[in-house]
Amino acid sequence: MLININKAPKKECNLQNNLITLIGMMGTGKTKFGYLVAKKLNLNFYDTDTIIEKKFNSPIMDLFTVHGEFFFRKIEKKEIYSIINKAKTSKEKAIISIGGGAFDNSHTRKLLLKETKVIWLNTPIDTLVNRVGDGSKRPMLQGDIKTSINTIFKKRIKYYILSHYKLDTDQLSKKEITDQIIKLISE
Repeated sequence: MLININKAPKKECNLQNNLITLIGMMGTGKTKFGYLVAKKLNLNFYDTDTIIEKKFNSPIMDLFTVHGEFFFRKIEKKEIYSIINKAKTSKEKAIISIGGGAFDNSHTRKLLLKETKVIWLNTPIDTLVNRVGDGSKRPMLQGDIKTSINTIFKKRIKYYILSHYKLDTDQLSKKEITDQIIKLISE
């Protein structure tokens, strides 16, 4: 089901750069669908987690363990700003996939809402639990996976609902999700 949260997203964001940001909880498929849509539309694709892992030659989990969440969120914010600035300068069309908690930062959120079309991929908690497995590669998960995901979601939903669009992915196939994102991009 596709829901337009903001009645007039074009008034809220600058779409001249044609930048799309996918947000949502871990396991929603931001990276997967960002890549698929970018490939299908011949757009550039940026995944902030992948960029950070390459830059530091370290998995996200290790960065959290060694340096802490504050350090990670600081470099994540810097990478998002860098991507936006590069894209604006070169006037490129791109899809950006950000970490589940990146949208919590008010400065990052304001930038993304102004400069990109933000699409929230919303996936039910039980589906997320199945996708993240034991959570060993997810630094924010501690203890019982379902309880942890629920707690994180309750904290983040107040930010996710500010997105320009919400795409409920639960009853959709991979192709339908990809097609719905493409439809939103073309609006």
